[in-house]
Amino acid sequence: MKVVMSGEYPEFVAASEDLGHNVIQTERVDCFHKPEQLHADIQILKIRDRIFTLDTCRRKPAGDYPNNVLLNCLYLGNKLYGKLSAIDETVLEYCEENQIEMINVNQGYTRCSTLVVSDNAVITADPSVEKAMRKSGVEVLRISSGQIRLEGFDYGFIGGCSAKIGNTIFFFGNIKSHSDYEIIKTFIINHNSKLEILYESIPLTDIGGAVII
Repeated sequence: MKVVMSGEYPEFVAASEDLGHNVIQTERVDCFHKPEQLHADIQILKIRDRIFTLDTCRRKPAGDYPNNVLLNCLYLGNKLYGKLSAIDETVLEYCEENQIEMINVNQGYTRCSTLVVSDNAVITADPSVEKAMRKSGVEVLRISSGQIRLEGFDYGFIGGCSAKIGNTIFFFGNIKSHSDYEIIKTFIINHNSKLEILYESIPLTDIGGAVII
C-alpha cells in the first residue's frame, strides 16, 4: 500500500512503515503557511483512478485561504464535497465530465475536517460538513472542535490527524485524550472498522492526513 503523508514527525512515518506501508513523504510547498507546508491533504487529491497535484492545478496555490485549498475537497460515494468556489477548475471539469455530483460546503478545509469511516459514515466537528453529508444520506458523528494539535494554529482537524487504510482508522497521536474518544471509538467499531493509534505518547496531531495512491 502506497501512502503519501508528511514527514514532519518521523515517528509517524516509521510506525506506518512498520505496518508494511510504503510511505511517500510530501515535499515542502514554500508558498503555504509553515504548519501546512507538508500536508498531504492540500497537496494531492485522488478521485477514482485520477490523481491531482498542485502542478496539475490551473490556478496557482498561495498561502492565504482560500488559495491554499484548491485540492482540499472530499470524494465520497460518487460525490465531491468542497467549497466549490475554491476548488481548482481542473478538478471541477473532471467531475462534470465523469458525472460526479458536486456539493458545496462552506468549510474550505472540507477534507481536513472530515474523517471517512465508510462510504456512508463520517466524523466531523464542522456544521457545514455535517449538513451537506446528512443531506446526501451519509451518517455523521458530530464531535467537539479543538483538542487536536496543529502548531501555529489554535487547533487542527479530525481528518488531518487520521487516515483510513483498509478497514482500519489510524490516528496520528493519542486520540484517547479527546473528550469524545469513547463515542468516536464506538462509531468506528459500529461501522465495521478498527481503530489504531500511531504513537500514543504524542498528542493527537494534524499532519495533513494521508492519501492512499
